[in-house]
Amino acid sequence: MTKGLIFNIQGFSIHDGPGIRTTVFLKGCPLSCPWCANPESRPQNPQIVHVPANCVYCGSCAAACPKSCIEVDVKTFCRDENICNHCLACVSACPTHALNVEGKWYTVSEVIQLVEKDRAFYEKSGGGVTLSGGEPLLQEEFVLELLKELKAQNYHVNIETTGYASTEYLTKLLPYLDLVYMDLKHPDNKIHQQKVGVSNHIVLENMAMLLENNIPLVVRIPMIPRFNNSLTTAKKYGRLLSKIGAKDVHLLPFHQMGAGKWSSMGLDYEYEQDQSMSVAELIEVADTIREYGLQVQIGGS
Repeated sequence: MTKGLIFNIQGFSIHDGPGIRTTVFLKGCPLSCPWCANPESRPQNPQIVHVPANCVYCGSCAAACPKSCIEVDVKTFCRDENICNHCLACVSACPTHALNVEGKWYTVSEVIQLVEKDRAFYEKSGGGVTLSGGEPLLQEEFVLELLKELKAQNYHVNIETTGYASTEYLTKLLPYLDLVYMDLKHPDNKIHQQKVGVSNHIVLENMAMLLENNIPLVVRIPMIPRFNNSLTTAKKYGRLLSKIGAKDVHLLPFHQMGAGKWSSMGLDYEYEQDQSMSVAELIEVADTIREYGLQVQIGGS
């Protein structure tokens, strides 16, 4: 039985496609975006996450650990990931829920059962189900099976993707997709590769393929300080996207909602000192991209 690794199933979503939706967040991502709002989504395995705000540093976790990979002091928690075998004894022993597990294995039928609970909201609002991540297209077999079942039950289906996936595989999904949200982190391939670790060539090829097959596509651009929020870069976006025939663009203002996750996972966060962006800050960027015949919206829907 095929299972997928999921780190969240969020009901009543209103920013991941039309209407009211359930968004299924799949774990694993080939990109390494330093602004990621869901850093827990990147590894392709379940993770134990420490939440300092909940921790009373009692040592229960260390006492329960059969591998002795946890050390706890007055205000210090340390877990050796190289020794840990993810038995989760520490999570069970924690009295204050300061240790959480990010990532759980689900079957297709288990996801469908959860999605089905909100069918009335989808039908009344014109909503449906969105697969997001991480990068949902990494879990190829599971996602294909899930999409087939969702369409068999007549759900409107959207995928939020980085676009960094096999074009051959993405082509197999076309009969089951009503909409695709695909990111373009930067129009310059060299800068794209330096910042997030992969080329944008595959992303652009996949965008072009979707457009050729008349799959509704929304290009999503996360607007990031000191990276792509300039008028010069906006012109590059406009030229590139108009060239491949894209029509709809969402500009997603940088925010700090994921900052706490980086610290809870013991990760350095490059954008710790940056302020969340306002809609007003992106008006000129949006107007610049519109000059190339594109429909531009600030914020998601």
